[in-house]
Amino acid sequence: MGAGIGRSMGRVELVLAGHRAAIALSMMLVAAACGHATSEGSRSRAGPSAGCRSGNLPALDGERRELDGRGYLIDAPAAPADEPLPLVLAFHGFRGSPRDLRGGTGLSQLAQRERFVAVYPAGHEGVELLGTTGRGWDLRPDQTRDRDFVVALLDRLENERCIDQHRIFATGMSNGGFFSSLLGCQLPDRLAAVAPVAGAVKLDGCSSTRPVPIMLMYGSRDPVVPPEMVGGAVTWWADHNGCRSSVSSDGCTRWSGCAAEVIACEGTQGHMWPFDATDRIWRFFVVQSPH
Repeated sequence: MGAGIGRSMGRVELVLAGHRAAIALSMMLVAAACGHATSEGSRSRAGPSAGCRSGNLPALDGERRELDGRGYLIDAPAAPADEPLPLVLAFHGFRGSPRDLRGGTGLSQLAQRERFVAVYPAGHEGVELLGTTGRGWDLRPDQTRDRDFVVALLDRLENERCIDQHRIFATGMSNGGFFSSLLGCQLPDRLAAVAPVAGAVKLDGCSSTRPVPIMLMYGSRDPVVPPEMVGGAVTWWADHNGCRSSVSSDGCTRWSGCAAEVIACEGTQGHMWPFDATDRIWRFFVVQSPH
């Protein structure tokens, strides 16, 4: 699958090649209504989370934890317990794992260097995709299992650590990319921006009217998620965010006149995490920060 995503994740994604028609059929279901749901007692986020307190929090290096029967890994720098840090949620691909994604993206090192919390949740078993069944994420907007899990996870993280609620972001690879884009529709009150890689589709029927900044990265040679499919998502998000015009340079198209930024970067890669994706995604997230 190429450099940048790691051997183990490359093997996971390789089994998906050759099933292009099957994924197209599965993605047709995503045109269903995208419901906007929030956590119970949803509130206007006001910066520091409930976990901010006196003292110090230790560094975490891929520590494994569980919530509702699902595992997740967490990286975090050592920090004063009253210092709100950004949070990045990173979702693995179909039949992948948090460890694959963590090892293949370099997010763990970046989290320590740039001082943010990185969390890699595990999807649920039994996802039907590409003519097979495995661990992954909801695809249809009317499905709420994974959305509800993310809400519960955010609630826990915000209570355990000092999180800047204005700087919570989501990214993902392949099936995880589809899901991060979907969360932009489902949880716009919790996410400051999303950045799907090698996976996104238009979200016709999404009931949310709140714009969300998004950067989409995909490859013109992707045999699993064709660029035309991601192109439909790009068009949908540009319309959703009220963009008026666009200009292309250096492989990326940037829209202007938007209520929230839309950037689409098409490379020549196949179905993989580009070698520079992690740094570019983080720079995009930083720009979306309110301070």
